[in-house]
Amino acid sequence: MIYRNGKTLQMKNPSLAEMFTLRARAVAARVSVASDEAAAGAVIAEERAKRGAEGVGVAHAALGIAQTGTCIVETDDEETRLQTMLPETSVIVLRADDIIPSLADAADYMRERFKDGKISYTSFITGPSRTADIERVSAIGVHGPLDLHIIIVEG
Repeated sequence: MIYRNGKTLQMKNPSLAEMFTLRARAVAARVSVASDEAAAGAVIAEERAKRGAEGVGVAHAALGIAQTGTCIVETDDEETRLQTMLPETSVIVLRADDIIPSLADAADYMRERFKDGKISYTSFITGPSRTADIERVSAIGVHGPLDLHIIIVEG
C-alpha cells in the first residue's frame, strides 16, 4: 500500500502504482501521493517554499513505467524540458491512471506521438541525475537535478 500522512491511500491500479513507487524509490526518487490536482499543487507549493521557486522545476509526465520507476515527460516547448533539467529539484506530476507495466507497453503510445513528424522533446527520467567518472566514482546532480520528487495523482 501507499501511505501519506499516516493514511492508507487506495489507487485505481494499486499493483502498478506500488511497483512504480518501489522502483522509483530504489533509484533515489521521492514519491508522494496526492488525491487530486489541487493536492498536488499544495505539495508543489510546499517544495517551492522550502527550496525557493527558482530551485524547483515542475513538469507533467505522459506515462510512468512501473517496472523501472521511470517517468516519460514529453513536450513541444523547450521551457518544460528545461524545468526537468536545470533546477536542483525536479517535480514530476504523474496521474495514477497513466502508469503502465513496462517500456514495451509504451511503444504504441510513442509511435502515435511521433507519426506526425512534429518536433518533440521526450525524456525518460529515472531518479535524480547521475554520472560517474572513469574510476566509477558516482556523483548525483552534476548534469541535472540533485533531487527528483514524483507526485502520483489519484483522481
